[in-house]
Amino acid sequence: MRDEQVRRYARHILLPDVGGLGQTALMVSSAKIELRESEPFAELVAAQYLAAGGVGTIVLAGATTAQHASVAAHGGDTRLVTEGTGRDVGLQPRPAWWPASSPGHGPGHGDDATALAFWRGGMAALRWMADVANQ
Repeated sequence: MRDEQVRRYARHILLPDVGGLGQTALMVSSAKIELRESEPFAELVAAQYLAAGGVGTIVLAGATTAQHASVAAHGGDTRLVTEGTGRDVGLQPRPAWWPASSPGHGPGHGDDATALAFWRGGMAALRWMADVANQ
């Protein structure tokens, strides 16, 4: 790792479950995210978290230029591509305990849909990075 990368990822390196070897594993890894029309926001959240975490390559299948730029803004070291292979980042379905959305509160049912997208995207990125860093 370069000096600026050590500074950027110092919080990750200090975590006993990640450390320097785990962060290096993230930096050389490749994640693949298929942006589906049904729920692209949760997948974009996952991609942004992965980029911020220092994942080396993120394959964003089906991403628009704006979506690509949105993810690129979160990770200076991450290489973004639209085609290729990588370990799939799977989003979990809606948890059973999640409250039902209230219809008619903004686009996509408002705050519930946004919160669910952040929860699903964040959890998917966390599980993916934990698996890679702990190998």
